[in-house]
Amino acid sequence: MLLGHNLFHFKMNLCNTMKQALSAEASACSQPLLANLLKDLQGNLEKHLQPRVSRNLSCSDIEPRGKILFVDKRLNMNRIKPIHVLLNLFLVVAAARSADVRTCSLTADVDRAGPAISPYLYGQFIEHLGRCIRDGIWAEKLRDRKFLLEPGKTWQVLKPEGAAFEAFHDPAGAYAGNHCMAMELRAPSAAPCGIVQTNIILTAGKEYSGYIVLASLRGPAKVQVRLHWGENDETRQSAIINVPDSRYRKVPFRFRAGATTDAGKFSVCMTEPGLLWIGCVSLMPADNKDGMRTDTLALIRKLGPPITRWPGGNFVSGYSWKDGIGERDRRPPRWERAWNDVEDNDFGVDDFLRFCEMVGTEPYIAVNTGLGSAADAADEVEYVTGSPQSRWGAVRAQNGRRSPYKVTWWGIGNEMYGDWQLGHVSVERYAARHNAFVAAMKARNPAIKIIAVGSPGRWNDVILPQCAANMDLLSAHHYSERKLRVPLSPSEAVEYERNFDNWSGDVAAGIRRLVSDFRQRLDKGDNNVKKVRLAIDEWGIVRDWNSAPDGPGVGAFEHYYMLGDAIAAARALHEILRCSDVVAMANWAQTVNVIATIKTRGDHAVLDPVGHVLAAYKPSVAGAIVPVTISDQAKIDAVAAWNPKKHRLALGLINYSPDISYDMNIRLGSLRPTRVLTASQIDGPSLDATNVPGKPEQVTTRSLNLPNTLDGPVPLPPHSITVLELECR
Repeated sequence: MLLGHNLFHFKMNLCNTMKQALSAEASACSQPLLANLLKDLQGNLEKHLQPRVSRNLSCSDIEPRGKILFVDKRLNMNRIKPIHVLLNLFLVVAAARSADVRTCSLTADVDRAGPAISPYLYGQFIEHLGRCIRDGIWAEKLRDRKFLLEPGKTWQVLKPEGAAFEAFHDPAGAYAGNHCMAMELRAPSAAPCGIVQTNIILTAGKEYSGYIVLASLRGPAKVQVRLHWGENDETRQSAIINVPDSRYRKVPFRFRAGATTDAGKFSVCMTEPGLLWIGCVSLMPADNKDGMRTDTLALIRKLGPPITRWPGGNFVSGYSWKDGIGERDRRPPRWERAWNDVEDNDFGVDDFLRFCEMVGTEPYIAVNTGLGSAADAADEVEYVTGSPQSRWGAVRAQNGRRSPYKVTWWGIGNEMYGDWQLGHVSVERYAARHNAFVAAMKARNPAIKIIAVGSPGRWNDVILPQCAANMDLLSAHHYSERKLRVPLSPSEAVEYERNFDNWSGDVAAGIRRLVSDFRQRLDKGDNNVKKVRLAIDEWGIVRDWNSAPDGPGVGAFEHYYMLGDAIAAARALHEILRCSDVVAMANWAQTVNVIATIKTRGDHAVLDPVGHVLAAYKPSVAGAIVPVTISDQAKIDAVAAWNPKKHRLALGLINYSPDISYDMNIRLGSLRPTRVLTASQIDGPSLDATNVPGKPEQVTTRSLNLPNTLDGPVPLPPHSITVLELECR
């Protein structure tokens, strides 16, 4: 018995020693996949060291190219063979140290520094589409909160069998728009009658605050407002609201969810006879900031976009900015025709500009040249930038903002070349329309700067000669289609990796085509054209043009990006940076949820793999573009920027090989690194890894520990992105 007891403790001590060794190896390992495997093995040992826990030990079998196939073996603690664990440790570490590691070098010619990088190259774009703004930036949990659609659509009717109840639109009680929601109960009901909205995502312990605007036409009445996270009385909270008379009143309420669910419900009910008008209702997380999600705002600040384009996109061609000003609850809801959805007009021009101030981004506003007028666009310029003594500046002051906003950049429409665009016209008509809009807008503020709608080919053939005198930038758009739905199947993951060399360069190739078309127009002798620069104010990746979400998504165009997509986006960003002589602005499309850098679900938000790229580059890669060369045909895409005033060199290094590690030596000619200011690396366990709200990040940014003088090589693991900022003398 004593021998067995001693043997048990010997095994425990040995396992603890091996666990510590695994932790050290995982920290030192430069290859993320193998480092993760070491951590997995360490985690398995930890499970065995815990009493009364199911005992699982993972053994591994090494396949070609260092991939690991885990074989699960169910063993009890008293049957653990330490030699088995040691063998696993040996095999994994051997794989880590014998994987394909190659040496290459980067030479940066700082003496040939080129054009300065515009800070606007790290811009963003938000549009009223799907959940980009509503439930993405804007914190509202309820859809159609002003009751644009008839009962039975977004809001279901609760009518127990035999109840003398009706819910209907009533123009007589119009509050926001042309009608209100009316509820009439003609006889007492044992069961609640009313309206309910379903499929609300709730989080256990989270507080939600809101209000309802309502009136009673038949004397005092009682209404019950309820938040449900289950199907019985114990899984809901209620607020009883007394409604005294026919004057609209705004009554607040507050709930705390008792469980996490994707099937939450919000209802407004009555059991006693009466006739009620409901003007609008709202429900938000209680921690919202001026109506915006605090988690999303924090991630946007992390992205740090220098400029953000709004409100579209296709949306702008049917949008009336005047619907989005004034008291929020009184703004009329509309059926927006670009994306066929309800637009509550809760997030209008003042809200957008307050958002810009909150996250520290410069606003760029596009005006409606599809179904809008030049006079409306001029009024918008005056509302935003005019003095409080001007007609529309006075309206702005009445709405709570006396001082003018600082908005320099204005876009004259969106993609007017496309037959999908509301108000689409020929290029000749658009050219005339562009000039008329600019004349009207500059009559209100001659200091504004103008971005025209551009498109390679004949459209630009006409627009540039006719409109160059009335523009500062010409827009261009590019999207690459991935054509694979996340999560990938095993066979799709294999195919994705097999074709990755081509895919990783696809977005960059699209950027090159835009720039090539534009660049060749600058040397044709027209001085007005020569001063124009390019604004790639929509660029990005779509799965396809089907709006159905990827597996983890909720709403329209919630296409999730993988590590491989982040690498493709980073290579395109390099192309944009290298073209800094002609590209003055670039805006990733879009910021939240919709083909976006940030994803939200319920009360969780996460930085998408592409978001990690933009967050890493924006604060570091600035200055003047420097030519670089890479040796040995390495699969490295590199960009360098030199800031002579601060003596700082920034490097973006993309290893787009799925299976080769590089040790990169950096050569700077006469300069020598004196200090590593920042060093970060974006990677993940596989090319198809992605980030899902509410779950640990698979693709993340980690700091690198490099010697200050950078005497040795920089490790670049497979499928990784590395950003360095060096002080050089």
